[in-house]
Amino acid sequence: MSATPWRDIFVSLDEQGRARLADAAQVAVKSIQRPAGPRSALSPTELHDLIWATDVCPDAGTPLTDVLNEFGTSVWANSVVPFDPACVAHLHPPTMIPSVVTEMSIAVMNQSMDSWDQAPAATEVELHLTSWLAGLMGMPSTGSGVMTSGGTASNVLGITLARSWAASLIGVDVLKTGLPPQAATWRILCSDQAHFSVQRAAAQLGLGRDSVVTVASSASGAMDINALDSTTAEQIKAKNTIIAIVGTAGTTDLGVIDPLDAIASRCEQLNAWFHIDAAVAGSYLMSPQLAPMLHGIARADSVTIDFHKLWFQPFNASALIVKDVERFDLLRVKSKYLDRGDEVPGMINLVGRSLDTSRRFDAAKVVVSLRTIGRTAFTEMLHRVVELSAYAAEQIEKSPMLTLLTQPTGPMCVFDAVGCDADDLRHAQQNLLMAGDMVLGRTEINGRAALKFTFMNPLINFSDVDKLISMVENALQK
Repeated sequence: MSATPWRDIFVSLDEQGRARLADAAQVAVKSIQRPAGPRSALSPTELHDLIWATDVCPDAGTPLTDVLNEFGTSVWANSVVPFDPACVAHLHPPTMIPSVVTEMSIAVMNQSMDSWDQAPAATEVELHLTSWLAGLMGMPSTGSGVMTSGGTASNVLGITLARSWAASLIGVDVLKTGLPPQAATWRILCSDQAHFSVQRAAAQLGLGRDSVVTVASSASGAMDINALDSTTAEQIKAKNTIIAIVGTAGTTDLGVIDPLDAIASRCEQLNAWFHIDAAVAGSYLMSPQLAPMLHGIARADSVTIDFHKLWFQPFNASALIVKDVERFDLLRVKSKYLDRGDEVPGMINLVGRSLDTSRRFDAAKVVVSLRTIGRTAFTEMLHRVVELSAYAAEQIEKSPMLTLLTQPTGPMCVFDAVGCDADDLRHAQQNLLMAGDMVLGRTEINGRAALKFTFMNPLINFSDVDKLISMVENALQK
């Protein structure tokens, strides 16, 4: 027998059902525990033993209050705390109350975003949000999009459309007949700092990772436009066809933005698809001061946006935006039970735009939070994390132990240490992590081992940054 009658476990919105849900939510909130720092000091082995000691599905159910309290003690108390000032390794944001409470509403209503008849109002919200984003980029009224699970999924979808577009130019329906012989010569260009999901997409699409040709970046970390021209000439000489160029708007380590407008012009000359991975810096569109860094984004055929980075949303929340919504027809496969092709006017089944079928209504939390915050306050939050990175750079330059590798342009600040090699940096980063003192980033810049602060929390202050720098200096001395 279950500890709770199974009929009472299901959500209902009558008076009794709402009361049960509210009571359970209150217990859940109270049960959340957190470590003293950005994570607990449990070792991987200790954590494994603790979690695996739990019976996932006992014969007799356990009261929900007990289960939630156990989870609070074993799981949440040993999780990473993204709102802790010392959680500065990744593009892992703290969450906001409007988004978090909307997550519960999303789960309660459980709309499935594949077909209109499963999510009528939710479909319109997602269409409204993606069209608004296209307008924010300066795209024409034909711009729209679809929500995805993350930046990798958005990049894969964008490059999938690019492959289908290239095939259509030579009269081939690649979704029906597969890759044509000409595909052996198809190439996708991106900078050597682009996200690995570009290669992953090429592999999944049957083009192979070798079809992705990397272009050298400049000293700043942005794609070198002269190197792009040279690489293009080499590919043409080799009788290869450039079907797409990927521009990066915010590299993972440095936050650098490629020369998007210049890349757009090259794509037009080549009749190649222009995809922009703006997973990191897409939120700059909200800031009059930062938006000019994205000049040229309106000329893209497709753009990746990650709301669960610098839009401060809970995972998952991403989108792919296209300049011409009809391009999604390159992806659409009709089905007898879902996307039949005989829908009434105005009825859009989003499965025709997505590589997924069932999807969560993630657009809801984005819209609720943006409406609650407003553009002015959102811009202040965005500027704050950039200011924190700039301040960290100033203090690192004053440190006798640390060396700033490049001036930050976004929330990432990358540095190494005088007289320290890669092992020294690794030991410092891992010791801070295992002690539960700091979740610090570690990477490699142009073959040089580096440490990284990624500031995602606009609530921390400059004194917190000073403390982080001191902690790193102390860890390097041990």
